[in-house]
Amino acid sequence: MAKLISEDEEIKSSFSLIFLEEKLEVKKLISWIQYKIVFQSGEKELVYEKLDNCGTGDYVLALTPINELENLISGINDFLSEKSKKMYSFEPVEPSFELIIERGHEGFSVVFWMDSGNVDSTHYAWDGFGLRFYTNEQNILNFLKELKKEKDELCQKEKI
Repeated sequence: MAKLISEDEEIKSSFSLIFLEEKLEVKKLISWIQYKIVFQSGEKELVYEKLDNCGTGDYVLALTPINELENLISGINDFLSEKSKKMYSFEPVEPSFELIIERGHEGFSVVFWMDSGNVDSTHYAWDGFGLRFYTNEQNILNFLKELKKEKDELCQKEKI
């Protein structure tokens, strides 16, 4: 599980990206990993995961031919290292969320929008919950470390 946390010690906020290894689909031309996302803010928790066969899609990230996990990791790393960049944004090919990280004076604002669209219905929509919080570079680096470990384990296990 890769978890990005806020820097607020009083009311912790976070989002977690949890890969469902038992739902990994490796095919000849394309591979996907299903995931669930957990928002936390204070004592409240909101979980997004596909529970039944409604909708036309899933919460998935592509692993081949495009490795979206690698793109997410390298994109955030590039953003952190290139101090002139003010914002980084990531949305999967199969859209279900958008992650936006903006550089502030002494840290970073994180905005995470859910767009369950075709997972819960038959069409894409921009309707959904969001979470925003302020964090620091170390918390982002910890998130990247967890994400990279998960990616390496998935890719090694399935020889992707």
